[in-house]
Amino acid sequence: MGADPAAEVASAPDEDMDEDVICRYCLDGTESGELISPCECKGGQKYVHLSCLRQWQRMVLVSQPTHPALYGDDIRHQTCNVCKTSFTCPPPTRHELMQSFTGHEIAALIETGCVIGAHEIFSKELENKLEEMPEFARSMCGYDNWIHGVYLITGVDVEDGIQRLPLTSKRELERLRRELSTGLAISARGNQFRLIPEGSLSGVKDADLGVALSALEPPCELVLIQDPKPDCGDDHITAVGLQRQLRTPIRQNEVDRVLQSVCSKYPRAKKVELSYFIGGPCDKDRIVSCLVLGASHHGWKSVEKLEDALHLACSLQRRQAEQGDFGCGQTVRLHGLQGRADLNDEVGLTLQFLQGPGRWMVRLRNGDGVKVKPGNLEGIRGEHGQVYIFWGDARWSRTQLLGEIARGHWGLGKASIADLSLPAADRWRGLDGRLAFAPETAMTEDFMRDGSQQMARLRALARDHGVGDGEASGDDN
Repeated sequence: MGADPAAEVASAPDEDMDEDVICRYCLDGTESGELISPCECKGGQKYVHLSCLRQWQRMVLVSQPTHPALYGDDIRHQTCNVCKTSFTCPPPTRHELMQSFTGHEIAALIETGCVIGAHEIFSKELENKLEEMPEFARSMCGYDNWIHGVYLITGVDVEDGIQRLPLTSKRELERLRRELSTGLAISARGNQFRLIPEGSLSGVKDADLGVALSALEPPCELVLIQDPKPDCGDDHITAVGLQRQLRTPIRQNEVDRVLQSVCSKYPRAKKVELSYFIGGPCDKDRIVSCLVLGASHHGWKSVEKLEDALHLACSLQRRQAEQGDFGCGQTVRLHGLQGRADLNDEVGLTLQFLQGPGRWMVRLRNGDGVKVKPGNLEGIRGEHGQVYIFWGDARWSRTQLLGEIARGHWGLGKASIADLSLPAADRWRGLDGRLAFAPETAMTEDFMRDGSQQMARLRALARDHGVGDGEASGDDN
């Protein structure tokens, strides 16, 4: 990002100064880069390198929490702490600063079809904290959601900045009237929102909004828009946890009700294999999404409602004699291959039966697709389809997730069939070598940095003595 035209550039010593022009942060001159005057400071405080100012703003960010509900607009990003005037060169957004810690390659992996995995050191830190907690507090902290976490990103929704507020009582309406400033704006979660002529005020001219608001009676709906508009850092990221499988559903009656309804139209729905998971801490008491295995080229499709998931799973089960005893979305093992003997015992998921060659398209755990005759397949589970059902999910803003990745807590990678076909207890280990983690920076938490150094020493010692990594790290698995 270049210097703002409004910022004065230093090309020669200040006429009011006898000494050389230097940056007040690094104390170097123009030999280390262009100097600008971004505020009203005079004398030795006047000039800075833009890169040094950006570094200062990055360090301010390091001191803040990553959750958007816990941080606000830090005045030090925008205002000189010496002369107290606003910088003439606008600061980078929080999202841009977070990207500078993680790198663009990792930031680009925040998309549907990618997987988020907890770092081993992060998991151990949470386990240690759990052990120190009183028994009653353990179930309340939510750490079980993150320890050895494996989360499949199922949605990336663009934030439009629109907030719709349904108001059912006079008390709610009066409270909002008081909180709205004279400019009909309100500050929330570090952002500014202003009232617009939508909802119950639809058609009202901007100049008349204040009068119309005063005359409004409940029930009504007010609509506010974020100003300035949100950037991509405000996008909503949704993911479901694949590591906490349940033996029985949280609400059996809810599943039974849906099954009964679907089976009345599609009797074979009762044969679909259902697996249940705690998907995350948000809305954990209701089914928020389902995965239908075999429903797309990469091996799964995310569906919001259980009814729709069962319908889709049933639609994939049209059988023909040439298919053998296999259906779409079934977990299978390859065997008896002659030309590709290296693939024998590999596990994959059936995606589609190809009539011409008479072969199944199978997606393997490493992501490869192969065409296999039914005679070279052995069914493992899900002969009549598989649906994963999730109670709850995990949600972040894009910037928040980047912040947690920058802290060192999580890595990112492309999801594969292994993340669905391995036993739930093995899925975290199945991510070994597949995830990209942020480099160590000022954002890296101390326990992550110390843990990494300790692990590096143990692994070096293990190599010297011919010991495996699992033994060196004290891993019993």
